[in-house]
Amino acid sequence: MESMTVTWLRGSQLAVEAGRHRLLVDQPEEEGGTDTGMTPVELLLASLGSCIGYFAARFCQRHHLPADGLRVTMAWEYEEKPHRVGSMTAHVHLPQSVAAALAPEMRARMQKVLEGCTVHNSIAITPRIGVTITTDPARAPLDVRGERRGEGREAGGGKNNRQSGLDKRTG
Repeated sequence: MESMTVTWLRGSQLAVEAGRHRLLVDQPEEEGGTDTGMTPVELLLASLGSCIGYFAARFCQRHHLPADGLRVTMAWEYEEKPHRVGSMTAHVHLPQSVAAALAPEMRARMQKVLEGCTVHNSIAITPRIGVTITTDPARAPLDVRGERRGEGREAGGGKNNRQSGLDKRTG
């Protein structure tokens, strides 16, 4: 099983570590954050968009088509009850030379490939999601220095952990 660690830093900031990579997650200032990183919802959309972009670039490379200028823009809308991302749309912008060269059957193949990217499949076919809370210090998450955090902190024990003030974009 793959894994990553998400560690609360301060306020609305969280550090995400996966292997040797690290990124910062935050909320906008109007939601009590410092706007130093993307929100969790933005990361969700970035994950989908970058997966589709990777599959699009690989498709172009396999078919000897130029990928220079390829980009993906993401759009989304929220729904309520429960609050969530209700729709996501990926707009794949192909270089003009590629768009002009794609015959309808090749465009249909590309569409199928892009809709089959790993993140798209993971969202479209609902994964099982488990959430466990631990207070066992031996199983507590590591902080940014690689040390075990104190008991209870991993369950969101920070002062700013207020459900009522969270940005609706956090999902």
